[in-house]
Amino acid sequence: MGRTYSAPAARKAICLLELMATEDKPFSVTELATRLDVTVNSVFRILKELETLQYIVKNESDSTYTLTAKLYYLGISLSSRISLKHSAQPFLTRLREETHETVLLTTFGQHYATLIVDQQISSEPIKFISTAGPEYASYSSAMGKAMLACLSTQELEDYLSWVNFAKVTEYTISSPDELRRELVQVRTQGYAVDMQESVLGLKCVAAPIFSIGGRLEGALGVSALAFRLPDVKLPSVARTVCEQARLLSASLGYNG
Repeated sequence: MGRTYSAPAARKAICLLELMATEDKPFSVTELATRLDVTVNSVFRILKELETLQYIVKNESDSTYTLTAKLYYLGISLSSRISLKHSAQPFLTRLREETHETVLLTTFGQHYATLIVDQQISSEPIKFISTAGPEYASYSSAMGKAMLACLSTQELEDYLSWVNFAKVTEYTISSPDELRRELVQVRTQGYAVDMQESVLGLKCVAAPIFSIGGRLEGALGVSALAFRLPDVKLPSVARTVCEQARLLSASLGYNG
């Protein structure tokens, strides 16, 4: 059996930084100790080291601590090398291997339209193939609805005031109230579906992707020909999609 190594001090320091980054406010030593369930002395030593390294600064007026911009610049440096598309590759591959269908990675484009960032094509002889780059209506796609469900009330109302509901198929959502009702269901179950709403003969299942702090990054979805995705199979595929979306989110720093 291999030896297991651990570094409790490093773990505590990382947890402290993550807490301070998630909640944009000053923290006292006592509050940090309570929130992290560690001793005041441990927190004080970590804060002193981070202050020396210029990751935090002490507010002399009330003895609280806040983050400096150093972590931000580290994040900018990292994001220039690691994109969402790059990070999602193993999860797209696993999802395609488990479902044998075309899998899509999307994010928001202009005016909350759905922008396909990447895809991996189905291994089936008859398959759905999309195009990365163009923007698609969010109200009629599973990926779009998965992302719309994560908007704030004001953001959603802004989208609804702008979008023109075009009924592409007989199943397409055609009104703001109908979309609002469906988004409530999406939030409840954790995934969205497209039941031939954008293309006749095509069904999709998608779940949202988040990064650190609960930031919405996009959606991960499966698109399949309707005869290969009957209603009885939807819950199973949805569980698989949600699991890969959860794992991808965790890899991006989301701990919700």
